[in-house]
Amino acid sequence: MEQHKLTIDMNEATIEQLRDHHFALFGLHAVATSASGAPTIWLSVHYIERHLEVSWQETYSMFTTRNITMAPSTKVVATHNYPAPLGSVLTVAGNDGAGIVTPGGPAGHMEIDNTGRMELGAGLCIHDTHGMYQPIGIFDLIDVDLFQPVQKMAFFFSPIPHMAGEVVTRSLGPGVLLDYSMARNHALSIEYDLHHGWSVENRPYAKAIAANEPLNPTLIVRSTALQALAMQRQRTTSR
Repeated sequence: MEQHKLTIDMNEATIEQLRDHHFALFGLHAVATSASGAPTIWLSVHYIERHLEVSWQETYSMFTTRNITMAPSTKVVATHNYPAPLGSVLTVAGNDGAGIVTPGGPAGHMEIDNTGRMELGAGLCIHDTHGMYQPIGIFDLIDVDLFQPVQKMAFFFSPIPHMAGEVVTRSLGPGVLLDYSMARNHALSIEYDLHHGWSVENRPYAKAIAANEPLNPTLIVRSTALQALAMQRQRTTSR
């Protein structure tokens, strides 16, 4: 369980504009997977300060849902949610998505096995700033899905109200992708200006995201290695 921290520094003019127009900060978390799916809003911060500090724990759970929807702006609601460490396997037997968590999955990954006959939705949740599990994406669960959290997060300021768990397939405005694998002590800092955007220059851990940019290629890493491993695990579990 690792605490991550983001510090955003802003000038007074930016703060005034953000507050006057009711902006909030929204975050989305990257994941590598064998499944097809869409990213969802994972984190939201509705207080705006000149020296804005945001922190969260990289604490994971696996969820299933009977309501499979990947349409933009729809909200993913977990039917069942199972906190578990990396390397865990969630075996789903019931048609409602209920299952049992056991060890024995691939190291550093989370595995969800659908042994029932009902097609479900599934994915990972990660703690937000309030310590609440929030989904980072919604994925088809047909047989075996494998997930590996990727230490990259996208952040956006937006005046439009959004909810945690909301499907977002395009950026909410000019954003920034931060690579926490390059962070010292899991902490990164950056500046934001309403007119000039995010200060990504000379920051190898930061990459600008254009307004209306598709987010699936950035946040959903479809891994051929994980797809092959999922097929192998499927054959193993079906014996």
